[in-house]
Amino acid sequence: KKGVATSLRAFAIFKKDNPHAEFFIAGKGPLQPELEMLADGLGILRDVHFVGFLSQPKLLELYASSHLFLHPSEISSNQDQEGVPNSALEAMATGLPVVATRHGGIPEAVDHGRTGFLVAEEDHVGLAKAMQLTTSSPALLKKMAERAHATVVERFEQAAQIEQLESFYEEAIAMNGVTEPVKARPIAQFAPQFAEGLPAE
Repeated sequence: KKGVATSLRAFAIFKKDNPHAEFFIAGKGPLQPELEMLADGLGILRDVHFVGFLSQPKLLELYASSHLFLHPSEISSNQDQEGVPNSALEAMATGLPVVATRHGGIPEAVDHGRTGFLVAEEDHVGLAKAMQLTTSSPALLKKMAERAHATVVERFEQAAQIEQLESFYEEAIAMNGVTEPVKARPIAQFAPQFAEGLPAE
């Protein structure tokens, strides 16, 4: 579902023109041994780092040291799709352009050509081209980073307004004698199974 195999194939293409690039994959799943074998077969295992689950501060450090964020989600075998990915929003908040797929709610978060690029699902060639386009121009990379951050700032501002309304709602419920209202889960506390980042060369 997270498209990690697609990312590895794309990175193998990208690395031909960017020999010093490294690929960090945060998170852990049952497919990791297969993914490591794939990376080995593609000849990129030395530069692919499976770093496991990271604390929020460590994850933010990884984002801060990266050039872009990959999120090429795919429809799973049971036709499940994800909504707006929290991991992508977190990466954008740190100023990372996002290269992802036109999947589920991703287009709601990533503005194609402005805060990142979107390609078709399972299109590792298109993903590699988007990675190359994003990183080949320092000016474009900087502009996309600024737009990505600004987009999430606006989202967080909206979230703060919603949180304030929820607070008023909870107070109203309390006044009516109802206890234990449902609370929304903050975006920053959500940890994806796999979050992917491509650091600086």
